[in-house]
Amino acid sequence: MSKKSQSGFPVENPMTSYWLRNPDPLAAYSSSESVPEHCDIAIIGTGLAGVATAYHILSDPSTAAKSPTVVLLEAREVCSGATGRNGGHTKLAATYAQQLISTHGAVAAEEMSEHQLDQLTALAEVVKRENIDCELSETHSFDVYFDESHAREARNFLQEQRQNEISWSQKAEWIGESESDKVTGTKNSKGAIRVPAVSLWPYKLVTGLLGKVLERGGKLYTNTRVTNVEGNLDHTVLNTTHGILKADKTIFATNAYTAALLTRYEDIIKPVKGQNSHISIGSNSSRPPSLQSTYNLRFAQGPDYLVPRPDGTMILGGAKWEFVHDREKWWNNVDDTTLICQGATDHFDSVMADTFHGWENAEAHHDMVWTGIMGVTPDMLPHVGRVPDSQNQWLLAGFNGAGMLLIFTMTQAIAKMVTRGVEYEDTGLSSIFQSTPERLNAKWKS
Repeated sequence: MSKKSQSGFPVENPMTSYWLRNPDPLAAYSSSESVPEHCDIAIIGTGLAGVATAYHILSDPSTAAKSPTVVLLEAREVCSGATGRNGGHTKLAATYAQQLISTHGAVAAEEMSEHQLDQLTALAEVVKRENIDCELSETHSFDVYFDESHAREARNFLQEQRQNEISWSQKAEWIGESESDKVTGTKNSKGAIRVPAVSLWPYKLVTGLLGKVLERGGKLYTNTRVTNVEGNLDHTVLNTTHGILKADKTIFATNAYTAALLTRYEDIIKPVKGQNSHISIGSNSSRPPSLQSTYNLRFAQGPDYLVPRPDGTMILGGAKWEFVHDREKWWNNVDDTTLICQGATDHFDSVMADTFHGWENAEAHHDMVWTGIMGVTPDMLPHVGRVPDSQNQWLLAGFNGAGMLLIFTMTQAIAKMVTRGVEYEDTGLSSIFQSTPERLNAKWKS
Protein backbone atom coordinates (compact mmCIF):
# COMPACT_ATOMS: atom_id res chain seq x y z
CA MET A 1 0.00 0.00 0.00
CA SER A 2 1.43 3.38 -0.95
CA LYS A 3 1.85 6.08 1.64
CA LYS A 4 -0.72 8.26 -0.06
CA SER A 5 -3.46 5.66 0.50
CA GLN A 6 -2.99 4.95 4.20
CA SER A 7 -6.42 6.27 5.18
CA GLY A 8 -5.27 9.88 5.05
CA PHE A 9 -3.24 9.90 8.29
CA PRO A 10 0.10 11.74 8.58
CA VAL A 11 2.98 9.57 7.42
CA GLU A 12 6.10 8.87 9.44
CA ASN A 13 9.50 10.49 8.85
CA PRO A 14 8.45 13.51 6.78
CA MET A 15 11.02 15.69 5.03
CA THR A 16 12.56 18.39 7.22
CA SER A 17 11.64 21.94 6.29
CA TYR A 18 13.83 25.00 6.79
CA TRP A 19 11.62 26.09 9.70
CA LEU A 20 11.89 22.71 11.43
CA ARG A 21 15.60 22.07 11.02
CA ASN A 22 16.41 22.92 14.66
CA PRO A 23 13.70 21.19 16.72
CA ASP A 24 12.29 23.01 19.73
CA PRO A 25 12.67 21.32 23.14
CA LEU A 26 8.90 20.68 23.03
CA ALA A 27 9.05 19.00 19.61
CA ALA A 28 8.72 15.44 20.92
CA TYR A 29 7.43 16.24 24.42
CA SER A 30 4.72 14.27 26.21
CA SER A 31 3.26 15.27 29.55
CA SER A 32 3.12 11.63 30.69
CA GLU A 33 3.70 8.13 29.38
CA SER A 34 0.07 7.62 28.37
CA VAL A 35 -2.83 9.96 27.79
CA PRO A 36 -5.14 10.69 30.73
CA GLU A 37 -8.44 8.84 30.96
CA HIS A 38 -10.50 12.06 30.79
CA CYS A 39 -10.23 15.74 29.92
CA ASP A 40 -12.57 18.66 29.47
CA ILE A 41 -11.23 19.61 26.03
CA ALA A 42 -9.14 17.55 23.61
CA ILE A 43 -7.48 19.24 20.63
CA ILE A 44 -6.18 17.10 17.79
CA GLY A 45 -3.31 18.78 15.94
CA THR A 46 -0.48 21.06 17.03
CA GLY A 47 -0.14 23.40 14.09
CA LEU A 48 -1.18 27.02 14.46
CA ALA A 49 -4.87 26.05 14.52
CA GLY A 50 -4.60 23.61 17.42
CA VAL A 51 -2.07 25.48 19.53
CA ALA A 52 -3.66 28.91 19.09
CA THR A 53 -7.06 27.47 20.06
CA ALA A 54 -5.54 26.02 23.23
CA TYR A 55 -3.82 29.34 23.93
CA HIS A 56 -7.07 31.30 23.64
CA ILE A 57 -8.97 28.82 25.81
CA LEU A 58 -6.41 28.93 28.61
CA SER A 59 -5.98 32.72 28.35
CA ASP A 60 -9.72 33.43 28.60
CA PRO A 61 -10.44 35.54 31.71
CA SER A 62 -13.86 33.89 32.01
CA THR A 63 -12.18 30.53 32.78
CA ALA A 64 -9.59 31.94 35.19
CA ALA A 65 -11.40 30.70 38.32
CA LYS A 66 -11.40 27.12 37.05
CA SER A 67 -9.44 26.51 33.89
CA PRO A 68 -10.62 23.54 31.84
CA THR A 69 -8.28 20.59 31.41
CA VAL A 70 -6.91 20.84 27.87
CA VAL A 71 -5.07 17.99 26.15
CA LEU A 72 -3.23 18.48 22.83
CA LEU A 73 -2.66 15.37 20.72
CA GLU A 74 -0.17 15.21 17.84
CA ALA A 75 0.46 12.25 15.51
CA ARG A 76 4.06 13.28 14.83
CA GLU A 77 6.19 16.03 16.35
CA VAL A 78 4.88 19.48 17.22
CA CYS A 79 3.92 21.63 14.22
CA SER A 80 5.17 19.05 11.73
CA GLY A 81 2.29 19.66 9.31
CA ALA A 82 1.44 22.58 7.03
CA THR A 83 2.25 25.36 9.53
CA GLY A 84 5.83 24.14 9.80
CA ARG A 85 6.21 23.91 6.01
CA ASN A 86 4.62 27.08 4.63
CA GLY A 87 5.95 30.40 3.34
CA GLY A 88 5.99 32.24 6.66
CA HIS A 89 3.92 35.29 5.78
CA THR A 90 0.37 36.59 6.05
CA LYS A 91 -1.10 39.49 4.14
CA LEU A 92 -4.16 41.29 2.89
CA ALA A 93 -4.89 39.09 -0.13
CA ALA A 94 -6.57 41.25 -2.76
CA THR A 95 -6.58 38.34 -5.20
CA TYR A 96 -8.56 36.26 -2.68
CA ALA A 97 -11.18 39.04 -2.53
CA GLN A 98 -11.33 39.14 -6.31
CA GLN A 99 -12.02 35.40 -6.40
CA LEU A 100 -14.64 35.57 -3.65
CA ILE A 101 -16.67 38.30 -5.33
CA SER A 102 -17.21 36.03 -8.31
CA THR A 103 -18.18 33.00 -6.19
CA HIS A 104 -19.78 34.38 -3.00
CA GLY A 105 -20.45 38.06 -3.60
CA ALA A 106 -19.11 41.43 -2.49
CA VAL A 107 -20.14 41.13 1.17
CA ALA A 108 -18.24 37.85 1.61
CA ALA A 109 -15.16 39.33 -0.05
CA GLU A 110 -15.24 42.32 2.27
CA GLU A 111 -15.68 40.13 5.35
CA MET A 112 -12.75 37.95 4.29
CA SER A 113 -10.49 40.94 3.72
CA GLU A 114 -11.36 42.57 7.03
CA HIS A 115 -10.65 39.24 8.72
CA GLN A 116 -7.18 39.23 7.16
CA LEU A 117 -6.47 42.74 8.41
CA ASP A 118 -7.59 41.70 11.90
CA GLN A 119 -5.23 38.74 11.63
CA LEU A 120 -2.22 40.99 10.98
CA THR A 121 -3.01 43.07 14.04
CA ALA A 122 -3.70 40.07 16.28
CA LEU A 123 -0.45 38.32 15.37
CA ALA A 124 1.63 41.41 16.10
CA GLU A 125 -0.18 41.93 19.40
CA VAL A 126 0.21 38.37 20.70
CA VAL A 127 3.89 38.22 19.79
CA LYS A 128 4.50 41.46 21.68
CA ARG A 129 2.28 40.53 24.64
CA GLU A 130 3.83 37.09 25.15
CA ASN A 131 7.37 38.15 24.14
CA ILE A 132 7.67 35.41 21.52
CA ASP A 133 10.87 35.44 19.48
CA CYS A 134 9.61 34.45 16.02
CA GLU A 135 11.27 37.19 13.93
CA LEU A 136 7.94 38.90 13.29
CA SER A 137 8.21 41.86 10.95
CA GLU A 138 5.35 44.18 10.05
CA THR A 139 6.02 44.89 6.40
CA HIS A 140 4.39 45.04 2.97
CA SER A 141 3.76 42.42 0.35
CA PHE A 142 3.65 42.73 -3.42
CA ASP A 143 1.49 40.81 -5.83
CA VAL A 144 3.63 41.26 -8.94
CA TYR A 145 2.07 40.53 -12.33
CA PHE A 146 4.12 39.42 -15.33
CA ASP A 147 1.20 38.87 -17.70
CA GLU A 148 -0.47 41.94 -19.22
CA SER A 149 -4.01 40.58 -19.15
CA HIS A 150 -3.68 39.44 -15.53
CA ALA A 151 -2.28 42.84 -14.56
CA ARG A 152 -5.08 44.68 -16.31
CA GLU A 153 -7.72 42.54 -14.60
CA ALA A 154 -6.14 43.10 -11.16
CA ARG A 155 -5.80 46.86 -11.74
CA ASN A 156 -9.41 47.21 -12.83
CA PHE A 157 -10.64 45.19 -9.87
CA LEU A 158 -8.71 47.22 -7.32
CA GLN A 159 -9.70 50.53 -8.89
CA GLU A 160 -13.36 49.50 -8.78
CA GLN A 161 -13.09 48.58 -5.09
CA ARG A 162 -11.41 51.86 -4.26
CA GLN A 163 -13.97 53.88 -6.23
CA ASN A 164 -16.74 52.11 -4.32
CA GLU A 165 -14.91 53.03 -1.09
CA ILE A 166 -14.66 49.42 0.06
CA SER A 167 -12.75 49.77 3.32
CA TRP A 168 -10.05 47.13 2.84
CA SER A 169 -9.14 48.49 -0.60
CA GLN A 170 -7.90 51.72 0.95
CA LYS A 171 -5.03 49.64 2.38
CA ALA A 172 -4.07 48.37 -1.07
CA GLU A 173 -2.17 50.36 -3.71
CA TRP A 174 -1.87 49.70 -7.43
CA ILE A 175 1.60 50.29 -8.88
CA GLY A 176 1.54 50.78 -12.64
CA GLU A 177 3.86 49.22 -15.17
CA SER A 178 6.04 52.33 -15.50
CA GLU A 179 6.94 52.17 -11.78
CA SER A 180 6.52 48.49 -10.98
CA ASP A 181 10.06 47.25 -11.67
CA LYS A 182 11.59 50.13 -9.71
CA VAL A 183 9.30 49.76 -6.70
CA THR A 184 9.27 45.95 -6.49
CA GLY A 185 12.84 45.24 -7.66
CA THR A 186 11.59 42.87 -10.34
CA LYS A 187 12.23 42.73 -14.09
CA ASN A 188 9.64 43.07 -16.85
CA SER A 189 6.67 43.29 -14.50
CA LYS A 190 3.37 44.64 -15.81
CA GLY A 191 2.12 46.07 -12.51
CA ALA A 192 1.80 45.22 -8.84
CA ILE A 193 -0.46 45.54 -5.80
CA ARG A 194 1.14 46.60 -2.52
CA VAL A 195 -0.63 45.51 0.69
CA PRO A 196 0.19 45.31 4.42
CA ALA A 197 1.75 42.04 5.57
CA VAL A 198 3.47 40.26 8.42
CA SER A 199 6.49 38.00 7.99
CA LEU A 200 7.47 35.55 10.74
CA TRP A 201 8.95 32.17 11.66
CA PRO A 202 5.74 30.09 11.95
CA TYR A 203 7.27 27.20 13.90
CA LYS A 204 8.70 29.57 16.52
CA LEU A 205 5.33 31.31 16.83
CA VAL A 206 3.61 27.98 17.48
CA THR A 207 6.19 26.67 19.94
CA GLY A 208 6.19 30.03 21.74
CA LEU A 209 2.41 29.85 22.15
CA LEU A 210 2.67 26.18 23.11
CA GLY A 211 5.02 27.05 25.94
CA LYS A 212 2.37 29.43 27.31
CA VAL A 213 -0.26 26.69 26.97
CA LEU A 214 1.79 24.30 29.09
CA GLU A 215 2.54 27.02 31.64
CA ARG A 216 -1.21 27.55 32.01
CA GLY A 217 -1.98 23.91 32.65
CA GLY A 218 -2.33 22.38 29.19
CA LYS A 219 -1.07 18.86 28.49
CA LEU A 220 0.79 17.80 25.35
CA TYR A 221 1.19 14.36 23.79
CA THR A 222 3.36 14.15 20.67
CA ASN A 223 3.87 11.01 18.57
CA THR A 224 0.42 10.07 19.78
CA ARG A 225 -1.83 9.35 16.83
CA VAL A 226 -5.58 9.39 17.26
CA THR A 227 -6.62 6.26 15.40
CA ASN A 228 -10.38 6.45 15.84
CA VAL A 229 -13.06 8.65 17.39
CA GLU A 230 -16.39 7.52 18.79
CA GLY A 231 -18.82 10.27 19.73
CA ASN A 232 -22.13 10.64 21.50
CA LEU A 233 -24.11 13.54 22.95
CA ASP A 234 -22.04 13.66 26.15
CA HIS A 235 -18.45 13.06 25.10
CA THR A 236 -16.05 11.74 22.47
CA VAL A 237 -13.84 8.69 23.00
CA LEU A 238 -10.45 9.12 21.35
CA ASN A 239 -8.51 5.93 20.73
CA THR A 240 -4.82 6.79 20.51
CA THR A 241 -1.53 4.96 20.22
CA HIS A 242 -0.89 5.83 23.88
CA GLY A 243 -4.21 5.02 25.49
CA ILE A 244 -7.88 5.92 25.37
CA LEU A 245 -9.02 9.44 26.22
CA LYS A 246 -12.60 10.47 26.94
CA ALA A 247 -13.09 14.14 26.15
CA ASP A 248 -16.15 16.20 27.06
CA LYS A 249 -15.38 18.42 24.07
CA THR A 250 -13.14 17.74 21.07
CA ILE A 251 -11.63 20.16 18.55
CA PHE A 252 -10.33 18.83 15.22
CA ALA A 253 -7.47 21.11 14.13
CA THR A 254 -6.53 18.49 11.58
CA ASN A 255 -6.57 20.41 8.25
CA ALA A 256 -5.69 18.00 5.41
CA TYR A 257 -6.03 14.95 7.67
CA THR A 258 -9.58 15.66 8.87
CA ALA A 259 -11.30 12.96 6.82
CA ALA A 260 -9.14 10.25 8.40
CA LEU A 261 -11.08 10.80 11.63
CA LEU A 262 -14.30 12.50 10.47
CA THR A 263 -15.21 10.37 7.47
CA ARG A 264 -18.09 12.64 6.43
CA TYR A 265 -15.41 15.11 5.26
CA GLU A 266 -13.79 12.53 2.94
CA ASP A 267 -15.05 14.21 -0.23
CA ILE A 268 -15.00 17.70 1.30
CA ILE A 269 -11.43 18.24 2.57
CA LYS A 270 -8.84 16.65 0.31
CA PRO A 271 -5.08 16.51 1.02
CA VAL A 272 -2.86 18.02 -1.66
CA LYS A 273 0.91 18.18 -1.78
CA GLY A 274 2.98 21.30 -2.40
CA GLN A 275 6.72 21.98 -2.75
CA ASN A 276 8.78 24.69 -1.04
CA SER A 277 12.45 25.66 -0.79
CA HIS A 278 15.04 27.73 1.04
CA ILE A 279 17.24 29.76 -1.30
CA SER A 280 20.75 30.86 -0.31
CA ILE A 281 23.24 33.16 -2.00
CA GLY A 282 26.48 31.73 -3.40
CA SER A 283 29.46 32.14 -1.05
CA ASN A 284 31.64 33.72 -3.75
CA SER A 285 28.98 35.88 -5.35
CA SER A 286 28.48 39.62 -5.09
CA ARG A 287 25.91 40.76 -2.57
CA PRO A 288 22.56 41.33 -4.35
CA PRO A 289 20.05 44.06 -3.44
CA SER A 290 18.24 43.46 -0.14
CA LEU A 291 14.53 42.63 -0.32
CA GLN A 292 12.35 43.77 2.60
CA SER A 293 8.84 42.92 1.39
CA THR A 294 7.21 39.52 0.81
CA TYR A 295 5.95 38.58 -2.64
CA ASN A 296 3.46 36.64 -4.66
CA LEU A 297 5.05 36.42 -8.09
CA ARG A 298 2.18 36.01 -10.54
CA PHE A 299 3.73 34.53 -13.66
CA ALA A 300 1.59 33.75 -16.69
CA GLN A 301 1.74 30.04 -15.86
CA GLY A 302 0.90 30.45 -12.17
CA PRO A 303 1.97 32.02 -8.85
CA ASP A 304 4.97 31.58 -6.56
CA TYR A 305 5.35 32.95 -3.04
CA LEU A 306 8.64 34.45 -1.88
CA VAL A 307 9.53 35.53 1.66
CA PRO A 308 12.91 37.18 2.38
CA ARG A 309 14.59 36.15 5.59
CA PRO A 310 16.47 38.59 7.87
CA ASP A 311 19.77 36.94 6.85
CA GLY A 312 19.18 37.67 3.14
CA THR A 313 18.07 34.16 2.19
CA MET A 314 14.62 33.36 0.78
CA ILE A 315 11.71 31.02 1.27
CA LEU A 316 10.37 30.27 -2.20
CA GLY A 317 7.50 27.93 -3.02
CA GLY A 318 4.87 27.20 -5.63
CA ALA A 319 5.68 26.08 -9.21
CA LYS A 320 2.47 24.07 -9.33
CA TRP A 321 2.42 24.19 -13.13
CA GLU A 322 5.48 21.94 -13.12
CA PHE A 323 3.49 19.01 -11.71
CA VAL A 324 -0.23 19.82 -11.98
CA HIS A 325 -0.60 17.53 -15.01
CA ASP A 326 0.59 14.51 -12.98
CA ARG A 327 -2.34 14.42 -10.56
CA GLU A 328 -1.33 11.28 -8.70
CA LYS A 329 1.82 12.99 -7.42
CA TRP A 330 -0.02 15.73 -5.54
CA TRP A 331 -3.80 15.23 -5.40
CA ASN A 332 -5.32 13.26 -2.47
CA ASN A 333 -1.74 12.60 -1.35
CA VAL A 334 -0.41 12.80 2.22
CA ASP A 335 3.15 11.67 1.51
CA ASP A 336 5.45 14.51 2.61
CA THR A 337 8.48 12.22 2.74
CA THR A 338 9.37 12.84 -0.92
CA LEU A 339 9.57 15.72 -3.39
CA ILE A 340 6.96 16.08 -6.11
CA CYS A 341 9.23 16.73 -9.08
CA GLN A 342 12.66 18.01 -10.05
CA GLY A 343 11.10 20.57 -12.37
CA ALA A 344 9.76 22.57 -9.43
CA THR A 345 13.20 22.60 -7.78
CA ASP A 346 14.84 23.69 -11.04
CA HIS A 347 12.34 26.52 -11.30
CA PHE A 348 13.10 27.69 -7.76
CA ASP A 349 16.80 27.82 -8.63
CA SER A 350 16.09 30.13 -11.56
CA VAL A 351 13.66 32.61 -9.99
CA MET A 352 15.97 35.11 -8.32
CA ALA A 353 18.31 35.59 -11.28
CA ASP A 354 15.50 35.67 -13.83
CA THR A 355 13.07 37.84 -11.89
CA PHE A 356 14.97 40.37 -9.75
CA HIS A 357 17.33 43.17 -10.74
CA GLY A 358 20.83 42.74 -9.33
CA TRP A 359 20.44 39.02 -8.64
CA GLU A 360 21.86 37.79 -11.95
CA ASN A 361 25.24 36.85 -10.41
CA ALA A 362 24.10 36.02 -6.88
CA GLU A 363 24.20 32.25 -7.50
CA ALA A 364 20.92 32.01 -5.59
CA HIS A 365 20.03 28.31 -5.38
CA HIS A 366 18.26 26.00 -2.97
CA ASP A 367 20.02 24.45 -0.02
CA MET A 368 16.82 22.81 1.25
CA VAL A 369 13.69 21.62 -0.56
CA TRP A 370 10.70 19.98 1.08
CA THR A 371 7.04 19.16 0.65
CA GLY A 372 3.95 19.82 2.76
CA ILE A 373 0.34 18.71 2.78
CA MET A 374 -2.50 21.23 2.50
CA GLY A 375 -6.25 20.67 2.87
CA VAL A 376 -8.43 21.93 0.01
CA THR A 377 -12.20 22.25 -0.24
CA PRO A 378 -14.53 22.48 -3.29
CA ASP A 379 -15.48 26.10 -2.55
CA MET A 380 -11.91 27.08 -1.56
CA LEU A 381 -13.04 28.06 1.95
CA PRO A 382 -12.17 26.44 5.31
CA HIS A 383 -14.69 24.54 7.41
CA VAL A 384 -15.01 26.16 10.82
CA GLY A 385 -17.33 25.77 13.84
CA ARG A 386 -19.36 22.96 15.29
CA VAL A 387 -19.28 19.69 13.38
CA PRO A 388 -22.80 19.49 11.92
CA ASP A 389 -25.21 17.47 14.08
CA SER A 390 -22.65 17.21 16.90
CA GLN A 391 -23.03 18.61 20.40
CA ASN A 392 -19.43 18.29 21.54
CA GLN A 393 -17.18 18.44 18.46
CA TRP A 394 -15.75 21.45 16.64
CA LEU A 395 -13.31 21.83 13.78
CA LEU A 396 -11.23 24.31 11.84
CA ALA A 397 -9.68 22.73 8.77
CA GLY A 398 -9.36 22.88 5.01
CA PHE A 399 -7.45 26.15 4.63
CA ASN A 400 -6.62 25.78 0.92
CA GLY A 401 -3.02 26.88 1.51
CA ALA A 402 -4.15 30.16 3.10
CA GLY A 403 -4.12 29.20 6.77
CA MET A 404 -1.70 31.92 7.81
CA LEU A 405 -4.18 34.49 6.47
CA LEU A 406 -7.03 33.20 8.61
CA ILE A 407 -6.25 30.92 11.51
CA PHE A 408 -5.23 33.02 14.50
CA THR A 409 -8.41 35.08 14.71
CA MET A 410 -10.57 32.07 13.83
CA THR A 411 -9.20 30.27 16.86
CA GLN A 412 -10.35 33.14 19.10
CA ALA A 413 -13.89 32.44 17.89
CA ILE A 414 -13.58 28.65 18.30
CA ALA A 415 -12.35 29.14 21.88
CA LYS A 416 -15.45 31.21 22.71
CA MET A 417 -17.73 28.61 21.18
CA VAL A 418 -16.15 25.80 23.18
CA THR A 419 -15.70 27.49 26.57
CA ARG A 420 -18.52 30.04 26.67
CA GLY A 421 -21.15 28.30 24.57
CA VAL A 422 -21.20 31.14 22.02
CA GLU A 423 -23.04 30.23 18.84
CA TYR A 424 -21.25 30.61 15.52
CA GLU A 425 -23.53 33.44 14.46
CA ASP A 426 -22.41 35.46 17.48
CA THR A 427 -18.65 35.01 17.07
CA GLY A 428 -18.19 37.71 14.44
CA LEU A 429 -16.85 35.22 11.87
CA SER A 430 -18.19 35.39 8.34
CA SER A 431 -20.91 32.86 7.59
CA ILE A 432 -18.90 31.65 4.57
CA PHE A 433 -16.51 29.76 6.86
CA GLN A 434 -19.15 27.84 8.81
CA SER A 435 -19.26 24.08 8.32
CA THR A 436 -22.89 23.34 7.50
CA PRO A 437 -24.89 20.37 6.14
CA GLU A 438 -25.32 22.32 2.90
CA ARG A 439 -21.56 22.67 2.45
CA LEU A 440 -21.10 18.98 3.25
CA ASN A 441 -23.32 18.20 0.30
CA ALA A 442 -21.07 20.14 -2.08
CA LYS A 443 -18.42 17.48 -2.62
CA TRP A 444 -15.34 17.16 -4.77
CA LYS A 445 -16.06 15.36 -8.00
CA SER A 446 -13.81 12.45 -8.91
